Amino acid sequence: MTDDESTPLRDRLERVGRFSAENRRTVFSVVAVLVVVSLVIAGASVQMSLGMELYIDDDSQTNQNWQEVKADDTFDLGNNVFVMVETDHLYHPETIRTIDRLDGRYTASEEFSSVTSLADVVKRGNGGEIPDTEREVRASIARVESMDSSAAALVSNVNPDRETALIVATYGEVDVPSSDDQYFGFLPGTGAGYLTDEVTDATSHVRVPPHVDVTVTGAPVFENAAFGLMLPEMVQLFAVAFAIIFSVVFLVMRGRLYRTWKVFLPVGTALVALVYMLGMMGVIGFNFNAIMLGVLPIALGLGIDFSLQLHTRYIEEREKGRDPVDAAGAAARTTGNTLLLAMATTSIGLGALLVSAVPPTRQLGATAAFGVIAATALSLTLLVALLVEFDDDEYGTVNAPDTPSPEPSAAGGSDGVLGDDEPAFERFIGALSGGIAATPLLVIVLMVAAIGGGAAVYHDVPTTQEMLDYWPDIEQRDDLEDLEDAAQSPNVIYVVVEGKDAYSPTTFRRASAFESAIEEHDDVNAAMGPATAVEIANDGEIPESRARLIETVDRQAESDLMPIGSRADTPDRFVIQLFVADIGGQEVRHLIDDTEAVADGHLVTERTAVTGKPVVNRNVIENVTSGRDPMTALSFGMATLFLALALRSFRESVLLVVSVAVSAVMLISMAMYALGIPWNPLTVATGSIALGAGITYGIHVHERFKEELSTAGTTPAAAMREAMVRKSRPVIGSGATTLFGFGALGISDFPVLANFGIAVALAMTFALVTAFVFLPASALLLARRTDTYDGA
Repeated sequence: MTDDESTPLRDRLERVGRFSAENRRTVFSVVAVLVVVSLVIAGASVQMSLGMELYIDDDSQTNQNWQEVKADDTFDLGNNVFVMVETDHLYHPETIRTIDRLDGRYTASEEFSSVTSLADVVKRGNGGEIPDTEREVRASIARVESMDSSAAALVSNVNPDRETALIVATYGEVDVPSSDDQYFGFLPGTGAGYLTDEVTDATSHVRVPPHVDVTVTGAPVFENAAFGLMLPEMVQLFAVAFAIIFSVVFLVMRGRLYRTWKVFLPVGTALVALVYMLGMMGVIGFNFNAIMLGVLPIALGLGIDFSLQLHTRYIEEREKGRDPVDAAGAAARTTGNTLLLAMATTSIGLGALLVSAVPPTRQLGATAAFGVIAATALSLTLLVALLVEFDDDEYGTVNAPDTPSPEPSAAGGSDGVLGDDEPAFERFIGALSGGIAATPLLVIVLMVAAIGGGAAVYHDVPTTQEMLDYWPDIEQRDDLEDLEDAAQSPNVIYVVVEGKDAYSPTTFRRASAFESAIEEHDDVNAAMGPATAVEIANDGEIPESRARLIETVDRQAESDLMPIGSRADTPDRFVIQLFVADIGGQEVRHLIDDTEAVADGHLVTERTAVTGKPVVNRNVIENVTSGRDPMTALSFGMATLFLALALRSFRESVLLVVSVAVSAVMLISMAMYALGIPWNPLTVATGSIALGAGITYGIHVHERFKEELSTAGTTPAAAMREAMVRKSRPVIGSGATTLFGFGALGISDFPVLANFGIAVALAMTFALVTAFVFLPASALLLARRTDTYDGA
């Protein structure tokens, strides 16, 4: 099909281009209004969201169980702030009184559902008072340890060794005051941040003896510090990335532009598309998070790609002697058709992220796809209007519209396309094209060998197994690791037990049997719940009568040593806390499965649910790999089907998807395996990003190849050379912007972001390599040995 052939789509695109060129004020006005509306909507509703709960579905059973435990009208549990007290004189009465004062300060804040400390143990063993001698302190602790195995485990939890005591402050949901919001509300305050500040402030108001060291730590403290560093770092990294992107576009395009300042036109158009994308986020209710921040360089890179394609084609048409309006119409007619094809295919690739089990990954796909659609629309309207508005008639005539181009040589050279006066960049691409045309089969064999290596190690790329490995090495991380080394049970898993007759002797006996059974597990140090509290208060027995049981439960609910919550809040359910050793990776999954199995075996008539931070974190990690292969397969399959329908050629469709997208993904896998870059919630999207961006590059080269091939007398080698040369600057320029833009993330202190930046940089690199090496070689072989392009 030639460019002059009339089709409804091409005719409509030309009319759009001409309308935008002739009605520039209208275009500018509409764009300006939409920019203002988008900024207002985004400013009013788009925020930065933090926390691991973002990475599980709101409607999932995992999240519902977790929210049930945290809710302040049920159990108000789930999060623990630890205050580590270290001293050589731990059992001295003065030290115990210091711990008691700290305990009192934290309790007085009324933000914690319970605060448990060594001072509570000492007072429980000494009639509610702190003894006056170290010997009596030790005796008080020993009396509590001898009460029950669960009590002994509790003592070990708050007193892991002779020089360390832990104060455990537990909380669930927190009402965070608006005064904790930052950056004019863009970064809302978090419960972890608010309570970390509360504990730190309360600690500073307690007189601590010189020989005592106090450290506030725990997962909430660490996550608050890490998340607090993320936004400022991302702002700095994106500032660096944008500076790099603009510099790359300038350097790549200055040899093609007659006025170098006009590089602002495609870049500015892409930035307007970003503004529209932010407005869309506000309308739908999406917020930024660690994953969604990645949408900015993706959308910006693809937006610049689309703008550069139309810009360079406009220059070509002006060089042929067309006037600005005619050049705008011709550029929209030809390149616009390719842009629509690339837009649809890219949107399909990114849209495949919608099947991810991680909500922010789904949001990334939808938002980036919208950004691509907005960039396409603006390229055909705003950019066209800008090009005509600032057209200074600086373009020299290369070939008039009706003058045929000089015929290229069969060897792949060109008598008129590339001369000695052409820029070195174009001459290099021409030489590359000549080499590929001379030995396409050798190029294909070498590429297939490399791709096969990637396929062989695809499933051997590791997955990040520990949530701690997502975060930077900061002081709070060291404190948390010290806690995990010191505490016997730094993690807590909760088992919710629900039944029509939850507070009955029969149910409590079954709960007690469950606790005894689960304590046999190597990773469970203690199981504590209402049944444990009742047994401690009743000489190790569960009362026979319901009235006595309920009376004991209500009394124990007020205990400082083992608070079990109010029965009035949860009359049909209670929670059992499992104090778990420092485990990670698959050990956590095994413990979850074992706990569920033991619960099903003992609590046969009750509903049980296993939850807690270890459970949530494990589900996030497992969701990473569970959706990776379906996302990749779906994106490739849908892209192949769409291209087959759009191009009316299954052969061309497979050529584009396999030679560019599939090949790039396999090469990325090989590089990730070699560099030790793991799969994480961000890097799993690399395959779809490679398809979305890579297929775009391939379409630009391939469609231009078909266009050149339609010229009478043009050989496949000459057509490919012209296509590669003409598309080299805009495609490589846009690819380089995304490559270096994401590459800036590679210097992040956050491993999860650094790995993502490196992975996407690799994806863009390999997408460019396959689009300019593997695709041309494959297309040339098809053109020479089959009738694939006979109708071009």
